[in-house]
Amino acid sequence: MPLPLATIIWPAAVRHGDDPELTYIADEQALYERRGSYLNGEQLIDSAGKIFLLSCDDNALDLHPTGEVMALNDFLGLVKAHAAQAGSCCVAKLHAPSIVDAMAIVASLEDNA
Repeated sequence: MPLPLATIIWPAAVRHGDDPELTYIADEQALYERRGSYLNGEQLIDSAGKIFLLSCDDNALDLHPTGEVMALNDFLGLVKAHAAQAGSCCVAKLHAPSIVDAMAIVASLEDNA
């Protein structure tokens, strides 16, 4: 059953498969604007660490809760891998006290791209 988007705590990030690529998603509108770039089974991680699976079909987009919550250290690991792939230096020094702050790092990486 598709999830009401009101349960997502924005901002969020889409994790593209097993790649270290993340896409920053500021809000529901941004999620739908990019819907053509998602693949079935990719993950949306919200600012509380909740993980949702994306289901895409003919411009329709549904989110399904996995019941899993990503820990801050795990999300920071994704952010560091994403930053390294983007060519950032000193990624080992990246730190954030919360997932919301780590989302801001993802956003800044996109702004600098």
